[in-house]
Amino acid sequence: MITIDPRTKLVLIAITVLFSMIIPTGIFTCVWVFLVTLLGIFLGRIKKTIRAAVIFAVLWLVSIYVLPMLKGTAHTSILVWLGLVFKCYPCCMLAGVIVGTTQISEFMAAMAKWNVPRTVVIPIAIIFRYFPTLKEDWGHISNAMALRGISFSPVCFFKNPSVVIDALYLPVLVTASKTADELSASAITRGIENPKRRTSRLDIRFKLTDVMVLFIFSLTFIGSAIYAGGYV
Repeated sequence: MITIDPRTKLVLIAITVLFSMIIPTGIFTCVWVFLVTLLGIFLGRIKKTIRAAVIFAVLWLVSIYVLPMLKGTAHTSILVWLGLVFKCYPCCMLAGVIVGTTQISEFMAAMAKWNVPRTVVIPIAIIFRYFPTLKEDWGHISNAMALRGISFSPVCFFKNPSVVIDALYLPVLVTASKTADELSASAITRGIENPKRRTSRLDIRFKLTDVMVLFIFSLTFIGSAIYAGGYV
């Protein structure tokens, strides 16, 4: 397993966004997803990365073997949907790998190295802490309501929409509001508003691994752009 600098991950996101904007969907997308899969495996996020790669492979096989068999509106609708998915998939997959392998403390230390304004760093850091906490609360509420035979399934929702809203949505909204207040109070207690430069025990610096990863992704991007007739 390897580790890379959070700043390297941000650069990879930027390169991947440019890739999705410039490079046409095709074999190049498969190559890029393969690179992201390797990166996720080497970073230790093995199961979820492989699962995402398998989903992409299934969608790609659908576009090759199933889509040509369809006609009319079905063909057009699925073609447009798959085109959008293939454009966004590399970015979303890489974002999942980055979020799953980056600690908030690492992110803030890396942004401090880049002298990013705290007015930008603090909201992002709070967001990164907020959504995992909200997901955990959603799981607790869902489990509690499951004991009463209430679930978020479409069947249950259409049978008793008011019950589902009262038992699931309203508790989530209340919990989300309380979670936001608690995270804000926690951040203030830990001195997040202190204007002085933060110290960190983390060793945040570019290493040979970062150089190799950036080189491989950059080389693949440039090669794909040249071969596809795009502009770098």
